[in-house]
Amino acid sequence: MKVSITTTIPVRNGQAFIGQTLESLARQTRKPDRVVVLDNVSTDATTQIVQSFKGLPIEYIRHPKDIGLWGNFNRCLDFAAETDYLQILHADDALGPRFYEVMTRQLDDCRGRGLAWCLDDRIDENNRLLSVSGKPDGQVIVWDRDTFLARKAEIGNQAFCATLLKTDYQPIPERFQTDVLIYADMVFWPKFGMHCDKIVLVNEALAQYRWHGSNMTNVVAPDLTTLVSDIWKTMDIVEALREKTPGVVRRTKLTGLVSVRAGIMAKRFRQLGNTKYSRDIVKMARAHTGWPLWLAGQFLVQLRELLVYKIARRPRHRQNIFS
Repeated sequence: MKVSITTTIPVRNGQAFIGQTLESLARQTRKPDRVVVLDNVSTDATTQIVQSFKGLPIEYIRHPKDIGLWGNFNRCLDFAAETDYLQILHADDALGPRFYEVMTRQLDDCRGRGLAWCLDDRIDENNRLLSVSGKPDGQVIVWDRDTFLARKAEIGNQAFCATLLKTDYQPIPERFQTDVLIYADMVFWPKFGMHCDKIVLVNEALAQYRWHGSNMTNVVAPDLTTLVSDIWKTMDIVEALREKTPGVVRRTKLTGLVSVRAGIMAKRFRQLGNTKYSRDIVKMARAHTGWPLWLAGQFLVQLRELLVYKIARRPRHRQNIFS
């Protein structure tokens, strides 16, 4: 069955927010032609909520056994050859009403595969706005492939809910890596981008990314390898896609970003009262960055804390360890 827009929703125990997610699809000015919920053996009321939803037709598929987080996401990719556009939408996120209208317009002239993403509003459990992922100035930026890969190697913002894939009725030649747990999407986007004829960033907040206590990033965060080592593992994988040896300045920049990201996480765990784990993060990260870049990174972390959260008073979800 070939359709224009397919929305896939991988879920496991999503009763808290999946109703709002489906409502946001029903409110689209350009509605998806097909919505598929892929339930990874939920034990809550997810099934009942999805099957009783009346806003638009929903296909509900329940896996007979647990196939894992990224296994379920990879199952979403199997629909690529049946659609022109494919989205993987988390069951706790939502879309603004113009998402598909705006995003498909940016890729309609693309004759092969394409990738577009927009900014997203960060919201909490109560739909309170926390922040925006960038400057919503309305600009539309078409990226050349190398610039895109360079930015992705820096693990720049790109939320699932804000991303639309133009598959052009072709299978997707990449999969989500199951050995990069938190950052698997940050590896997948650039790998898919290698096959794209057009890559677009829309500086408009057209999606809502939700922070809450049971985010998967919170669930897996206690694993130091997942949390810290995978930062530079992701950077190395993506930087290698550029097929050029990074110079001293480029390598220093990437290492400095490791220092900043790890420093933010260490600070957040310390604020949450887990000082031992905070020290473990520092020890592991500093072994990679060395003292000079570690200290430079921590200066930037403290400066950012002062400007963004003290002076500008930006709200922050208490359990968000990444910002």
